[in-house]
Amino acid sequence: MERTPTPGGEHDYLTAIPPDEGYDERVIREGIGRALRDSNEIDDRTARYIASQLHEGQASAMYSLASTGAISEAIHNELTAGYDDLEPRVQWWVNWLGAYCLNRPSKAAVADWVELAEAQDRAELIERISAAAVTTLGQVATVIDPARDEVDSFPWTDASRWRPDDVEDEATSDLDDLFLLEADDGLSMPTMGWFRLIRHQDRTGGYVIGQNNYGQRHSWETDSDDELHTYWETLERQYDAFEQATTSRSEVASSSGHTPQVWVGSLSDYNDGELHGAWLDATLEPDELHDAVQFILRNGYHADAEEWAILDHSDFCGFELDEYASFAAVSRIARGIATHGEAFAHWVGYVGETDEELLTDEAFQDHFEGEYDSLEGYVEYILSETGFYTELEQALAVIPEDLRRYVKLDTTGVAEEWNQGLHVIDADSGRVLVFDARG
Repeated sequence: MERTPTPGGEHDYLTAIPPDEGYDERVIREGIGRALRDSNEIDDRTARYIASQLHEGQASAMYSLASTGAISEAIHNELTAGYDDLEPRVQWWVNWLGAYCLNRPSKAAVADWVELAEAQDRAELIERISAAAVTTLGQVATVIDPARDEVDSFPWTDASRWRPDDVEDEATSDLDDLFLLEADDGLSMPTMGWFRLIRHQDRTGGYVIGQNNYGQRHSWETDSDDELHTYWETLERQYDAFEQATTSRSEVASSSGHTPQVWVGSLSDYNDGELHGAWLDATLEPDELHDAVQFILRNGYHADAEEWAILDHSDFCGFELDEYASFAAVSRIARGIATHGEAFAHWVGYVGETDEELLTDEAFQDHFEGEYDSLEGYVEYILSETGFYTELEQALAVIPEDLRRYVKLDTTGVAEEWNQGLHVIDADSGRVLVFDARG
């Protein structure tokens, strides 16, 4: 895509700063300004921020660029789709990003793509925190950057009431006063933050207040007892799920000795160069993993975060888990490995992680033949179990004794023939895992 800025247009955009400009938009504007000043393309960091603003979900090419630095062929279509309907400022973003994608020599993913910008982002973050102030707008308060002049007006995405523009009443005129009220119930997680339930004394409903480990504070209010109960019940469920998911690994039963874990983090924080997440017991039920991750997202740098990713995994016996694997797949695979160990991990790799029918415990046991020293060892075991050697001895009895020593079973030949219907994997132990590949 050729970059064709409107004469004078970018100058107006770069000098007339919108009053509602957010941090990401500022990074993009300053990055384009540097590129114009130096007569260069935009840098990697600016491209990453533009892509993170324009992507349309985790399956899009621009999302891949924002998260890994990879430039796929599909990105041109995404950049040009609906171009004429975009506001001029966004059209400039598209033009600059298009030129960057076209002219960057390597289109492959970039190692440590996010970390490359982390130093600069972290320096700016420390500067913002040092100058930060707590601003109260009705029932909303959050630590903000005075230079950004913006407030997160709906940081808890599942809140049923969030009214920053309501007229302040006596109880909420100051967030500090609200945080001093006596709580009716509370939740505290040292690795995440705390929450308090405060019921109205003179009417129905009440507040839920909270503070995460980054010092950000939020409040939520409703005039309905039912809504307050439902909200707090949801929060308790997510809290309990997170607590269960982060239980010490020595307390988790595993018949195979393996305890698969996943490190799940907030993508909004990750894309901003921050790591916020936790190691979770991957063998939990899918809905329990979902609730635990929702608790993580509530307590991140971005309190309105909705997207997550599996940024690391442990003890999956060599199986490479996709960062966007569903919780159903994660739980299914982890439970199988916890029960059957390495063999189940190889079985998943053979049949695919989405094949629910073949990944049941019953199906696995139907197909798994066991672990042996070699394929010939498996053949000898089967022949012994089926009584073949007993029948062979009876047959040899009718052969003259001086000729019996010349009669031998070609187990190698049998193994080669049987191998046509088997799936054989070299195990880490040096032995082989044998699966019956037939349906």
